[in-house]
Amino acid sequence: MAHLRVRPNGRIQFDLHLYGQRFREGTKTMATPKNLSNAKSQLKKMNAEIDLGTFQYRDYFPHSKKVAQFERLQRAKHPDRLYPFFDHFANDWFERQRPKWKTSYQQTVRNNLDRYLIPTFGNTLVADITLSHVEHERHSLVALEKTDGERKLSNRRINNIFWPLVAILSLAAEEYEFTYPLRRYKALKEEKADSHPMTVTEVQQFLQTVPKQWRDYFILRFWTGMRSCEVHGLYWEHIDFAHRLIRIRQNYVNGEVGDVKTPKSRRDLKMCDTLYEALQRIAANKDDSPNHNSPFVFTLDNGQPIDTHYVSRKLWYPTLKKAGLKRRRPYETRHTAAVLHIAAHENPLYISHMLGHSNTRLLFEVYAPYVANASRSDGSAFGALMQKG
Repeated sequence: MAHLRVRPNGRIQFDLHLYGQRFREGTKTMATPKNLSNAKSQLKKMNAEIDLGTFQYRDYFPHSKKVAQFERLQRAKHPDRLYPFFDHFANDWFERQRPKWKTSYQQTVRNNLDRYLIPTFGNTLVADITLSHVEHERHSLVALEKTDGERKLSNRRINNIFWPLVAILSLAAEEYEFTYPLRRYKALKEEKADSHPMTVTEVQQFLQTVPKQWRDYFILRFWTGMRSCEVHGLYWEHIDFAHRLIRIRQNYVNGEVGDVKTPKSRRDLKMCDTLYEALQRIAANKDDSPNHNSPFVFTLDNGQPIDTHYVSRKLWYPTLKKAGLKRRRPYETRHTAAVLHIAAHENPLYISHMLGHSNTRLLFEVYAPYVANASRSDGSAFGALMQKG
């Protein structure tokens, strides 16, 4: 049972006796008549759940260090469960699936489990998780806000968080032969991400402002549209000066070198004169640096390869601010390369190959509206033709 206590400092305390153990949880709430009334209502609900055997410690004290102790006692009291608890099955599922994934994706799924799913569903039997339970928890994530009032998590991020839950319950329902509860579950409608490519003038302004030692790094990004992880994973052995080719063969993500994102991402890029000269300068400077033995084309002063966070914090955003340019993601170098190549009337097949796309569809769906005027694809040519008649 649970009781109320008022501590010597005047704050309300809950005193619970569960499974032969005493649990005391202090609050920051002062024992005013109104607060005591609210606490008594909460206490009544607690005792009702304790009597019914449905009380969950984390529902009332989610941040308490005693949650784990309570759940151990609760499970020991009911060892003959027909189904596993969610946290046990989720961890088992993760170990079974892990070999199929890249290290970076393993870390993403592990973070979703540890930060969101296990704290919420961990002490629930897999067969007891319901659609309403899942939708309620998902709505709580939708409602999260930043200090400025904007949403903290996008629909896409929330869908990614709940994807492992769907997979886990689907497998559990099959293996333990219970009704799959998420048959009518629908993912949230994802917002289409806006791109904010730069103009030629803005690119030139950025390159004039960025520190000189990093100018050629950004020339490579603006001219090729390579992903950050592709640029950071570039080895000197992948630079073929004789044939003027940049061979993209690997990524550098979270401190590890790995395979490229998709089969189409494994590609060879031709060096124009600007790229050839930029990479020649980088090679010449590297021969004179203490990091000349590093296999990476781009390194920090300590010889370590650069990563996305360093570029964002130390180079990209400070340069945008100094140049007086609109704030945008570093990924916009890729969008910029796509838009400017289209505006220059390059072959769409060539541009798709350069970006590592599987086809040209994405090119026209995402980038074409930004180059309507530059490429004279705004209908003016047709209008001029018809006027001649």
